[in-house]
Amino acid sequence: MAIARFIIKMAIAQNLSHSQPMNPAAQKLPDLTGQTLSEAIAILESYGFQFQTSTKGGYQTFEHPDGSIIHIRPNGEIVRTGPHIRGTEGKTYRRRYNRDGNQIKFEPGAKTHNTGEKVIL
Repeated sequence: MAIARFIIKMAIAQNLSHSQPMNPAAQKLPDLTGQTLSEAIAILESYGFQFQTSTKGGYQTFEHPDGSIIHIRPNGEIVRTGPHIRGTEGKTYRRRYNRDGNQIKFEPGAKTHNTGEKVIL
């Protein structure tokens, strides 16, 4: 199963364009701040996200069919990323979104990765 999933992801990665879906699922989610973990998971599932993995460090990962990923950190912080997109130099990356679904612009040294979105553990 894991090998099949890897092969599919590699095939998708080879066909990436310079843009991603207009409104990826990670962008459409409501603000999960203040929700309990179980309430947040129910909302993720209702938007089509499926549980993928949980790490020893306590991260939980959910993936949407469009390629969006939601990570729930051990402290309850939500990290929203859209599908892989290919940059102009051929490298792939994911856009991050804040709790309102707006893209977080990366600014080196500016601590721009914090989404401000946190669930109650």
